[in-house]
Amino acid sequence: MLKLPERTYYNKRIPKNKFYEKLKVKSKLEKQFSTEIESVYWKHKLAPDTLNISAGKNVQEIEIFEINLRQQGISTSIIETIDREIPYHILFVLRYQESAQLWISFKESSKNREGKFKVASYYCTDWLKAEELTLSVEGLTLDKVYENFIIQIAGEKLKLAEEKTLKEAVNEATENEKLQKQIQQLENKIAREKQFNRQVKLMGELRALKSKLESS
Repeated sequence: MLKLPERTYYNKRIPKNKFYEKLKVKSKLEKQFSTEIESVYWKHKLAPDTLNISAGKNVQEIEIFEINLRQQGISTSIIETIDREIPYHILFVLRYQESAQLWISFKESSKNREGKFKVASYYCTDWLKAEELTLSVEGLTLDKVYENFIIQIAGEKLKLAEEKTLKEAVNEATENEKLQKQIQQLENKIAREKQFNRQVKLMGELRALKSKLESS
């Protein structure tokens, strides 16, 4: 599993009902918490005093939550709800039996809701044996540590370049994902279309989308 400095170890169990009370979740989401999650632990706290590095401009602390699951998988809405409402940057470690997976988002302070966050995109590792999961703490500020967590977990999903910020890379990856979904939907539509003239028009739209994706 993750080998983090001993000073960061917190290991506090968080009762699931605390999420219901604090986050004011809807009944459907409360049921998902109950049926999908066995337990939640606040496993580590990465902060200036536990890592001996500087706070960042955007990241003051990084919390590591370990979620033990009743099944191998989780509803994204659970992760998003916790992430949006808790005013810290969070790395999620999902565990099911002997397997584990890391989840992290590109998270920014909300301009419209003070103390709340906007979650732009999620990245996760494959499910691996828990002992095979690795993550390096890299950077002299918590901003950089968090950015490097995202880069390590996202892997090839992010196209990074020297002249490009992480936010720009995330935005580009998000747009490419939208294009891929549009291409898939259009291909399905073409397969169902019976009229030749309509097929020709849709094929033109498809070529335009694929060209836009290739040039991004």
